[in-house]
Amino acid sequence: MIRLDRRFWAHVCIVTGILLATSRTVCAQSHELRIGGLFDLTGGGAIWGKSEKNAFLLACSDFEKSHPSFHITPLIEDTLFSNRNTVTSLQKLIAFNKVSYIIGATWENTVPMMPLCEQKKVVCISPSYHGKEYYNRSWQYNFTAWFDDRGYSSTIAAEVNRKGIKRVALFAALTPYYDSLVDDLLNQLSSSIVSTERVTLEERDFKSILLRVNQDVDGIVMLLDNAGQIQAFLKQWSEFRGDRPPVFSDDLIAYLDPPDNILRHGFPILYATPILDGTLYDEFAQRYTASFKEAPTGSSAAVTYDETLLLLSCASKHSTTSGVRECLSATNSYPGASGMISFNGGQTRRERVMRIAQLASTK
Repeated sequence: MIRLDRRFWAHVCIVTGILLATSRTVCAQSHELRIGGLFDLTGGGAIWGKSEKNAFLLACSDFEKSHPSFHITPLIEDTLFSNRNTVTSLQKLIAFNKVSYIIGATWENTVPMMPLCEQKKVVCISPSYHGKEYYNRSWQYNFTAWFDDRGYSSTIAAEVNRKGIKRVALFAALTPYYDSLVDDLLNQLSSSIVSTERVTLEERDFKSILLRVNQDVDGIVMLLDNAGQIQAFLKQWSEFRGDRPPVFSDDLIAYLDPPDNILRHGFPILYATPILDGTLYDEFAQRYTASFKEAPTGSSAAVTYDETLLLLSCASKHSTTSGVRECLSATNSYPGASGMISFNGGQTRRERVMRIAQLASTK
């Protein structure tokens, strides 16, 4: 029989204590939060979708650094700027990846996924759409921290009215986002609307439309959906008509590269855009640029960053989606990189306003 002295047992106790402490530390650091991201990375909204994805990843990294007891697992899907693919990708994240929290989708591709988020009780936050679907209905699991889309139309209408423009031609794509803007513009413009034309996302031939427009036009409100449409429209107007009235648009036009391809047609371009400034935004933009070797493109990158941090913060405090939903609903006056965010029980209120800017040449 082998006798073990007290020193041996003391050593065993010390080793066991170390192993238990290590085990507790590993367990404390192994709490996983899975969060999905739905962004357009290759389609018509990729101008903003890629920046949204980067901001999403930056927020996940920043949260993990400041909360070492949590491991963040981001799962990203490309929506291809397709309603069908958005819903399919959402179903994959929910059913296969077991994700209960989602940031996305880019622009109005959010709309077709909203009923499914509600049905499955999955918390979904839109980074770049805040149309009539949000303010016409009370949702339990759908949120947005994006600026109210009506802010674009009211800013454009106020500038057109301020300039005393009498005759306006309105051209807009057929999408839920532009539906809201057109309705608001028609109610707010004091100008005479000489033409209102809606076109599909695929439209590139505007010749017949332009021929129907009265020659006496003092201003154009152009709410088209992508670079190809905008370029084709301005090029064909310049070829078929001799006038160059000022063009008013939303801030998509500010991110087309390079702007000289638009300005070369001779139109003064003015656009509505959210105000993003201040120390928090500057810090975000600097860290984004350092991480991805390029500046954030589009206003929604900062919004995506704020939304992701807010969602992760609530998910770290509550174990159920209903708890996370209530946590988000109670969020008021959150100072984010994109400005002050208040969800007000599910009805988003943004305390930042929009302004009119003029497109400038890069030359």
